[in-house]
Amino acid sequence: MTRLRFATYALISALCVVVNFLVMVGGERAGIHFAVSTTVSFVLCVALGYTLHSRFTFAAPLSPTGLLRYTTAMSLNYPLSILAVWFFYKVLTLPMVAAAPASTLALTLYNFLSSRWAIGRGTRRDGIEKAAHEHPHD
Repeated sequence: MTRLRFATYALISALCVVVNFLVMVGGERAGIHFAVSTTVSFVLCVALGYTLHSRFTFAAPLSPTGLLRYTTAMSLNYPLSILAVWFFYKVLTLPMVAAAPASTLALTLYNFLSSRWAIGRGTRRDGIEKAAHEHPHD
């Protein structure tokens, strides 16, 4: 992975982290159960993440197949997120202000790898990076 792709991934992921944080903390303050807030965050972050990662991280066209793969990959993230929030919020009794980002950080590697699988397979950017490595002095 190039530094540019990593930086792009990190920036878009940070935006999704902020969205998740605002939904989770806002939901708690509004008296909404964390499972409901996690659902709202999931829908928002899938739509935002797929659109931005397709366009900027992996330079892939938006497609129903790509969205389905991305949603499928992120669907495993959903129960993992609920489990992580439960662990940090209920078991460790951290306030949601700490539990939401802790659960997000705990799932970062899974998110990158599943996004890469769902969106980045065989994209134009992969071909450009491969060509650059094969012909570094051109």
